[in-house]
Amino acid sequence: MLRHILVPIDGTDYSWRALEYACELVSYTRGSLVIMTVVSGKRFQPVMEIDGDCLRAQIGDELLEAAYMMLSGKNIDCTYLLENDNNIAESILRAASEQRCDGIVLGSRGMGVLEGLFRSSVSQTVVENATVPVTIIK
Repeated sequence: MLRHILVPIDGTDYSWRALEYACELVSYTRGSLVIMTVVSGKRFQPVMEIDGDCLRAQIGDELLEAAYMMLSGKNIDCTYLLENDNNIAESILRAASEQRCDGIVLGSRGMGVLEGLFRSSVSQTVVENATVPVTIIK
């Protein structure tokens, strides 16, 4: 039974649906969530350079704040993590281990077969390398 679930969010509709699904899961188990976002130079290009990673961190903080607002009043135990890493999948896997999560729920935009042949998606990499169950939400 999943009681401590990692939910990576990136601001896409897929990640918000994953968060909603994870909320339903823990409402049945009275579990908890670890909500994380990973900012990287690849995904978030700074508009202007302000002390290095300051702007990317602000974007990550805004995502976590939106998740916090979405969950306010739901009485779900949550931990919020902001990671800065160019390897998003590796950061997710590391957080799942460090936070002792027993499952991961993440959104996937679902790359097509041809696109999937040429580059690996974050969700595909997480599924292939996770040591806990992974639920993909489309």
